[in-house]
Amino acid sequence: MNKSKAVRTPPPRWQSIILPLIAGFLHLKVFYYAAFHCLYGTLITSSASEGTSEEFRHECFLLDQAIFIAYMFDLVCCFLNVIPFSRCRCSKDIIGHHIPTLVLALPLAIPLWGNLRSLESTSFSILDFEIGDEQRNYFINSYTLASGFAYISSLNEVFMCFQRVEMSVQGIESFHEISLMKNHFFTSRFAIYSELCYKLCFFWGGSIIACKACCDFDKSLYDFITAPLAYDKSIWMSMWTIYSSPAVLRGALFRAFSIVMYPSMGMRCFNKIKQFHQEGKAMKKA
Repeated sequence: MNKSKAVRTPPPRWQSIILPLIAGFLHLKVFYYAAFHCLYGTLITSSASEGTSEEFRHECFLLDQAIFIAYMFDLVCCFLNVIPFSRCRCSKDIIGHHIPTLVLALPLAIPLWGNLRSLESTSFSILDFEIGDEQRNYFINSYTLASGFAYISSLNEVFMCFQRVEMSVQGIESFHEISLMKNHFFTSRFAIYSELCYKLCFFWGGSIIACKACCDFDKSLYDFITAPLAYDKSIWMSMWTIYSSPAVLRGALFRAFSIVMYPSMGMRCFNKIKQFHQEGKAMKKA
């Protein structure tokens, strides 16, 4: 007697359109907080360091809340057999990327924006300085720059979600079949080229700046701990004090992920750009 194999039931077409559309706007919200609240507020207006400690912690909460909602919604899409990202072939790719952030990175920030002073005593001691204090500014600016440059990558997810919407509207499931589509916007050659270039800039540029900001954040705590003239503890005790901070551990996790993953991901993206450019030349000759 032959056993029938389980067949993956495709989701209704409206789900393949509506769910990626919602996911795209949720990731756009993450990009908004990362780009404008973190980067613009630090590099252009300096509003991040000029606000109160409560305002700074609230800004941290808003970004993490947006990330949590966007990532959880992506997992819901996967549970409903809808892959919200155009370049992902299966839900495992999304789950493997999102779970570490949801389980490790986001919880490690809770003591800072959740006002748990017993777990972030050094950070809160710095935040208790007067507004305008140089050490306080260094601490806040480092944290917001690290968060901003780390999560502006969400614009990449926005591209892929809206590409998936466009593909689903025209009944296309695989990104390799977009040449069969009649109408293009997010799947146009210009949009795809912009997407790939943005990815490359993040993998080989933005992530490096984010790692540098994480190191500056570590240094802000180290400078505060070793500032007293009577401080005589060894560097190992100082490092233990610094890396007992959940916020510092969050930055360390990001740096480890960046070092292990982003160079190879950037190289794959660079090869895609070269291949895409060559295909464009071939199309012009034809």
